[in-house]
Amino acid sequence: MADAGTDAGTTAWPWRATVRPMVRGMERELALLAIVLLVLAGFGATAPQYLSLSNLLNIGQQTAVIACVAYAMTAVIICKGVDISVGSTLAASSVIAALALQSAGLPGWLGIVLVIAVGAAFGLLGGVLVSYAGISALVATLAVSALARGMALSASGSRSVAVDSALYLWFGRGTLAGVPVSFLIAILLAGLWCVLLQRTVFGRWVYASGGNEDAARASLIPVRAVRLMTYVLAGASAGIGALLTTGRVGSAQPLAGAGLEFAAITAAIVGGSRLSGGHGSIIGTALGALLLGAVNTGLSFLQVSQQVNYFVTGAFVIAAMAASQRDALAQRGPGFMRRRRSVPQPVPVAGPARHRRLELRAIGKRFGAVQALAQVSMQLRAGEVLALVGENGAGKSTLVKLLSGIHRPEQGTLLLDGRVLELASAQHSRAAGIAVIHQHFSLIPDLTVAENLALALGRLPTRRGFTLDRAAMRRRALQVLADLQLPVAPEQVVARLTIGQCQMVEIAKAALADAWLIVMDEPTSALTNHERDQLYRLVGQLQQRGCAVLYISHKMQEIYRLAHRAVVLRDGRVVGEADLRQTDAPALIRMMVGRQIQEVFPFRPARAGNAVLEVRQLSDRALLRGIDLQVRSGELVALTGLMGSGRTELLRCIAGFACFAEGRVTIGGAALRSGSAAHAAGLGVAYVPEDRHKEGLVASLSVKDNLGLRWISANSRAGFLQVGKLGRLAERLIARLDVRPPDAERLAGQLSGGNQQKIVLGKWLATAPRLLLLDEPTNGVDVGAKFELHQLIADLKEQGLAILMVSSELPEVLGVADRIVVLSGGRVAGELARGATEEQVTRLAFKHA
Repeated sequence: MADAGTDAGTTAWPWRATVRPMVRGMERELALLAIVLLVLAGFGATAPQYLSLSNLLNIGQQTAVIACVAYAMTAVIICKGVDISVGSTLAASSVIAALALQSAGLPGWLGIVLVIAVGAAFGLLGGVLVSYAGISALVATLAVSALARGMALSASGSRSVAVDSALYLWFGRGTLAGVPVSFLIAILLAGLWCVLLQRTVFGRWVYASGGNEDAARASLIPVRAVRLMTYVLAGASAGIGALLTTGRVGSAQPLAGAGLEFAAITAAIVGGSRLSGGHGSIIGTALGALLLGAVNTGLSFLQVSQQVNYFVTGAFVIAAMAASQRDALAQRGPGFMRRRRSVPQPVPVAGPARHRRLELRAIGKRFGAVQALAQVSMQLRAGEVLALVGENGAGKSTLVKLLSGIHRPEQGTLLLDGRVLELASAQHSRAAGIAVIHQHFSLIPDLTVAENLALALGRLPTRRGFTLDRAAMRRRALQVLADLQLPVAPEQVVARLTIGQCQMVEIAKAALADAWLIVMDEPTSALTNHERDQLYRLVGQLQQRGCAVLYISHKMQEIYRLAHRAVVLRDGRVVGEADLRQTDAPALIRMMVGRQIQEVFPFRPARAGNAVLEVRQLSDRALLRGIDLQVRSGELVALTGLMGSGRTELLRCIAGFACFAEGRVTIGGAALRSGSAAHAAGLGVAYVPEDRHKEGLVASLSVKDNLGLRWISANSRAGFLQVGKLGRLAERLIARLDVRPPDAERLAGQLSGGNQQKIVLGKWLATAPRLLLLDEPTNGVDVGAKFELHQLIADLKEQGLAILMVSSELPEVLGVADRIVVLSGGRVAGELARGATEEQVTRLAFKHA
């Protein structure tokens, strides 16, 4: 019976397999449609004539111009731009075309071509200024707006220009079966824009360019040309708006289009576009324009003044912006403001630091349907280094934000020295003696070290309460820097410091603020070996001073070097606490990932074939000098050395993202053109960059679209996406890479770090490369993901791929490489066979340093 019921349910509800995927991701559009219907019903109840067919058609006609321009504005905003020249472009296009029709006697069809072409020309000017001159979009389009408006006024003599071409006027005032032609044009353009953005390669490029420009460039997308084209289309759309406006009033008006840019931007934002780029929907924009038209017409029916119309429109923009931030607001919870008012002012906690103890009892935190933390209990004591470990998504970051006062627990209690502690803000956390050093520092780049340290106290020293006492700021800075033996000068501007020095300043801030508990979140992810050793020394000093350190890292070697105790999180729960003196690394990893992993960096031998990459005497006249290198098929060569030795620079030269001045690079026997990433990709080179967030992934696109970002360029028909093939490609890659969850439509930004790295790798595997360049492939991912990535890399090596990998993690280099090439000072310091020791690698790394 159960089977029969299942079959019957599948037959009775076939929509689950068809309609649900279509509806998914359109919640905002459906909600907006419901609002439009409610607005229509509300005004209809107040004024019955409002819902008459003639008035509804009038709403459509009045909305048509805004909608036509707003579609293109949506593309501009998706591409992380804005165009405030469209209103003036409309006026100039209509005047110039009307004058040409009037004076030159052009036929109506040629006037239509002219008005759109003139609009496109103004858009081209704005696009060139933004995309190629590098001028701010606001400034560039403001200049184009002034130019276009001035041209409209001067060419027309500040008077209207009559148009008598019946064909030209028909588009603005004509009807088909009683429906205004302008409204039908708006509907037609909505369909064309939907196809352009959703079903073409250009559309995917628009979303990628706005979602992550660096990653788009790294995927060989012509970002500047794409952005330029969006401005050209915005200008052409303004030209269409000019055609419709002129037809409706019978003449070209030099002051036409006033406020059009505001209305178009409002429609796009109400429809779901974000000024941060990467997000937008033509259907949403169409509904947004329709909503504005319905409200404005309804207010006119109620004889409300135009001023109120402006207030209402502004309210829509504010509401839309708030809706776009709903995730951040939801994290605070419905009772956020009430809870904030009930929280007392922070009170500094007294008592000797060496006897402090922080206890977490059954802490719980939920974000929507996701239980981030559940029944988390642990203790931290002054004078110890406690390691907090777990896979990505285990809840470590949420716990850190609870300790820093960013989030508040929904269940459980925090106790400091046996007393209940409420951390409702960063001020409360600081008053409790807790300092958090995040991966992204909280320093102000334009201030000096002394000024940043002074801010850590919460108040700046002054003379007689009026002027800053810079001498006192410097004395305090010198004292804390000397106590911690930090080689940083108080007068140095933070923007000029290295990442390691910034890390030291953050620690000095914590010491100056008398923090007894310092949380370090992945502190060595971007440090040189020397800076890492300095950090280790600082942790030891903090421990001797009686401070507690909560240390978060994915690197087993530093966890065992610094800490004696580890708390393990998995899926938001504490699954165990380990004495690291009695627990070996495999056992700790098994607690973290829930399965047995003997070797985090597994080696799998493969038969090496012919040389795929050959580098001969490569130099870039900056750092690299006389580099010789060879990688064969079925071979993994590890490129290592100190930070700044030239590892990444060499990889980028081979990938075509940087130029080399001398030497020769050949891929499969073919010479590579210097600085041509497109040529390198054509020769079969795939490059996985060090920073997946900056250059690897477009977080606002789905997993499917990220995987196909390179593939679609060579696998489209006349620029149109082959949606079915793209879906099947994504399914194959997701299965091959073991991406979890296996959901092609999920946004890539919602995945864990390890799965994001798989997506970046899969994007290039879709192109069937012959040479794979990996720059720090396991940086910032947990041990389970490291194991999975290296299993995948080993599979690729067995399949005959040539792999050149950069890594600063010596256990990784020694574990997986067939050969090791060590760079030092931009030169090859030596080559080591498999079986080399850390001492041998380190000796070569310092050879030319």
